[in-house]
Amino acid sequence: ALQNQKAVMRYEILHNTHYEYETPVSYLIQLLRLTPRSGAGQNVINWSIGAPTRLQPQVDVFGNHTHVMTITQPITALDVNVRGVVEVNEDASGHRFSGMDGISPYIFTQATPFTEADAELTDFAKQYISGTQISEAQALRLMQAVHEKIVYTTGSTQVTTTAAQAFAQGQGVCQDQAHVFLACARALGIPARYISGYLNTGDIGHVASHAWIDVYTDAHEWLSIDITNTCITDGRHCRLAIGRDYDSACPVRGTRMGGGTESMAAHVYVSAQGDVNVYEQFLKQQQQ
Repeated sequence: ALQNQKAVMRYEILHNTHYEYETPVSYLIQLLRLTPRSGAGQNVINWSIGAPTRLQPQVDVFGNHTHVMTITQPITALDVNVRGVVEVNEDASGHRFSGMDGISPYIFTQATPFTEADAELTDFAKQYISGTQISEAQALRLMQAVHEKIVYTTGSTQVTTTAAQAFAQGQGVCQDQAHVFLACARALGIPARYISGYLNTGDIGHVASHAWIDVYTDAHEWLSIDITNTCITDGRHCRLAIGRDYDSACPVRGTRMGGGTESMAAHVYVSAQGDVNVYEQFLKQQQQ
């Protein structure tokens, strides 16, 4: 009953990805992490993925709902269309949640190539964290410090940029800000994990693919924080997948044979509280 009394935002989300290839692709396999799950401040009402071939559903080691897509006949274009309805708790208290989800928080203390801390990053972390536990207040101070240190600059990094590289150059995007926070936490043995998802930007009909982090606090719960927007996550954030870093949580990962140069266009759209008119306009734009 208490759950029903919480204020929630209800979204219809559409995520259309269109690929075109210079020459025919003879074989393609992709792992799709494009399906959210209920829990951690959200409830999935319905969700579907449209693709030109049958998808093989799986659950990965982190509990993410994934699909494997394999195409073995020649193609020069590919569309993946995601559509679903999700309710997200508006109250930030719904974005602090138990670490008892079947996975030990401490598997998220392991550094990865993206989140390996060098001496500079470790020294930076020690200014905000003492010991091997972090309080919520310390986590929020570190969030603010990383936000100020890594100035959000579109196009300043690539998907292969590491936390140490982003830290050294002092700029990056949400992925880099998340990786720098993770590197700081893990350098001192504090569990923290990468979250991929959608952010409602407040523009009518527009939602952005986004990244943020969960950090395991001394209250023995995960605190979900958005470094780019310096806040505890709230009703604007829809979680897709969790992982140790971008590589293990990104929405699409794949490989192909042939195809030459690839071009990709992605459109992500949200309709809050079932705004059907805006949704119909969006569909018309896609067909033009």
